[in-house]
Amino acid sequence: MHLTLILSDAHFLLLDVIETDQENELWKDDATWILTSSFVILTMQSGFGLLEIGASSAGNEVNTMLKNVADVLFGGLAFYLFGYGIAFGTPSNSFMGYGDFVPTGRHSGEFDDDNENHGIVDTGVMYSQYLFQLSFAATSCTIVSGCIAMRMKFIAYCIFSFFAVIAYAFVAHWVFAPDGWLSVRGFLDFAGASAVHLLGATNGLIAILFVGPRKGRFDEDNSRHNKFEESSPTSMLFGLLMLWWGWIGFNCGSTFGIADEKWMVAARAGVNTINASIGGGILAFF
Repeated sequence: MHLTLILSDAHFLLLDVIETDQENELWKDDATWILTSSFVILTMQSGFGLLEIGASSAGNEVNTMLKNVADVLFGGLAFYLFGYGIAFGTPSNSFMGYGDFVPTGRHSGEFDDDNENHGIVDTGVMYSQYLFQLSFAATSCTIVSGCIAMRMKFIAYCIFSFFAVIAYAFVAHWVFAPDGWLSVRGFLDFAGASAVHLLGATNGLIAILFVGPRKGRFDEDNSRHNKFEESSPTSMLFGLLMLWWGWIGFNCGSTFGIADEKWMVAARAGVNTINASIGGGILAFF
């Protein structure tokens, strides 16, 4: 009888180990997909910078590119200290999260009674998701750097990029967190159309209302100034290509994984993204 119980316990223990290993393999695939997408999205900062310097007049290249660097530096600091906790920290309410500030994850050997699969796996999942969400936050900032190219002091922009990411974190929680007040009402934002792009565009609109148009861009009657020339159409096109491929990673990576059936959603997102750009590009050529 004792032998039967021992064998039965060993059987269930073996099943638990197999199930845990299978789950870990799925998390490995998802984490690899998320990390790869994060690298692609962060590379888009270069595309934004090239597009912005090409559309500005000569002499503003370094200032404009440094602002894209500041998005990652100061925006990244804000996201690490406050942003991730506000957006995705636990515990949380419908307005914000108020835990996981300065996220460190969990280390091997830290378990609880409810879920024994913490430790290294949970830490890896948190870190991969953190990097992906950081890339979203940086993108929401860099939209503004293009809106105010040539006409904002660098120090002022560094301060802005820090606080802009904190503002983004609140909106990200409302939209992406399971208990966000928009999320619980059925609001769906697959790839940041509202939380990233609409927020960045709104910030950019407010900024340009304060700083006005680029010098020499318009006459006093708001007609286009004939003497204004973009510094480098080649840089603009190079930036276009980098952003073009980056958007595929941006949208496909928004499945937050590749395991189970998520890879099919990612494939659909990729085809939809490239077809939409083809249609828009052909129309622009005409």
